Amino acid sequence: MVIIDNDGIKRQNVINKINKGILENIQSLWNLKNVEITIHPQYDGCQNLIYYLTNNDNELILRISFREDRSIEQIQAETHFINYLSSNGALVAYPIKSKNDSFVEIIKIENMSLFCVIFIKAKGYRLPDKDYKYREGVSIDEYFHNYGKTLGIMHRLAKDYLPVNEKIKRPDWINNMENIFIPKYLPNNKNIIKSNFDRLIKEAKQLLKDKDSFGLIHADFGDGNFTIDYENGNITTFDFDDSAYCWFMYDIADAWTKGIGWAMFENTIEKRKNKMDDYYGKIIKGYNTENIISDYWLSKLPFFIKIVEMESLISEYQNSIVNGEEIEEDDEEMNYKIECIEKDIPYLGLFDKIYNHENPFCLM
Repeated sequence: MVIIDNDGIKRQNVINKINKGILENIQSLWNLKNVEITIHPQYDGCQNLIYYLTNNDNELILRISFREDRSIEQIQAETHFINYLSSNGALVAYPIKSKNDSFVEIIKIENMSLFCVIFIKAKGYRLPDKDYKYREGVSIDEYFHNYGKTLGIMHRLAKDYLPVNEKIKRPDWINNMENIFIPKYLPNNKNIIKSNFDRLIKEAKQLLKDKDSFGLIHADFGDGNFTIDYENGNITTFDFDDSAYCWFMYDIADAWTKGIGWAMFENTIEKRKNKMDDYYGKIIKGYNTENIISDYWLSKLPFFIKIVEMESLISEYQNSIVNGEEIEEDDEEMNYKIECIEKDIPYLGLFDKIYNHENPFCLM
């Protein structure tokens, strides 16, 4: 897949322009020597260039952002928040400062500005990299518990987080969705979807925004964005590139949606419900060890799953536009998402007759 920014610059073209001299310049900015550099392969949803930097002393990650919608202020705000989390005990892949005492350095190539950040590599492995095999001899329940606990730690700390200033601050998630992403990426002929999204946003705007319910969240907290230490089960989080101000329940609902793989092949609604209840219950139990979430907010789970579903669909359209691709009319997964949104089917359709366990999340 080729990623294109708003100026139509292809990802591969950016890679081609980042020559050895530029990479050496980046190393010099961080006082790194004798470093072996390997680019991470492209994957769905990746919006940056990722390089592995290794030597005898360190395992580091170089992230280069080149799209116009990734401003220097946004990246400064992101790294400031990650550093705050790390300084207060959260296990995160934290950024390291350059010799200029900055987490973000700008490299110029022709008419482009490349925003460079170097992170300490997260310890352990992503669960998908282990084919979803957890620690030998340890129940998967530990993983579910730690998943929730890690999210609870970040939300607890977010309650007291203060941005650098109003300019160097992460965006408001609902405002971004309403004023940027939906107008820009949702096709004009999707009137029912637009109406349903307008209703969701209007309802969201009526919700309470207090310290215990609303703050800076990860906004993409799933097993692709954290590693597990297979010696002790500890989870280290990375990729705060989508972090935004939103309700904590968004991350919790997102965690629910990212658990569907544990239930999606069950052949009855009852079995799928039981699996999801068990998974989600352990997530919440782990979460509450660090940050108590009230029953009122937990009752909003179906609503926030719809909010997450909205973001997922908009991301599909965004990726198709950014990549210069068209979504096929007979795309079964896309049509399934559209059906669930247009007919307001809850829980991603997992407990509805629309669902087929032999072809999960496909409209047959």
